Amino acid sequence: MIRKWFIGLLIFVVTSMAAAFAWYYLYADRIQEGIEENRSGTNSIGFAEFDIPHADSLIVGRWQNTDNPKWYKVYYDDCDDDYRLFWGKEWDESDDVLESDLHFHGNGWFRWDKEEMVLHEYATMDSRDVPIHHSFVILVSSPDSLVYYDNSYRQIVYSFVKVHTDK
Repeated sequence: MIRKWFIGLLIFVVTSMAAAFAWYYLYADRIQEGIEENRSGTNSIGFAEFDIPHADSLIVGRWQNTDNPKWYKVYYDDCDDDYRLFWGKEWDESDDVLESDLHFHGNGWFRWDKEEMVLHEYATMDSRDVPIHHSFVILVSSPDSLVYYDNSYRQIVYSFVKVHTDK
């Protein structure tokens, strides 16, 4: 009696496992397509890893120019979903422009990304969003210093140090 019960249980388990594997292999492609289609939702699988680009952590932060200590640049890790670029801003207090003078995503703001050792910046304007491209070749990128030159004017080298804030 126990042997018949054990054999019946074994047959049930093996049949169930075979059915589960068959179902998975038949419908795995459809499941994956559903994940790809729903990737934009915040509760979908892989949202944090796949849908949001990640900024270079050595670039992100507030930087102060070494030659002109009143010139600041801030590179954020906030992504612009339309262009798939990150936001940043710059201002020069020696020109009587303060950070508080900048209109949100207007003059002084730019979108940026880094491809290998080239930093691309796309400046924005208050009046309309027409990006103006500048590219810089990075010479030094460390947690505390950023040195690059303008790809169009190679003789002009910009050097920045990271400003640590207590915020």
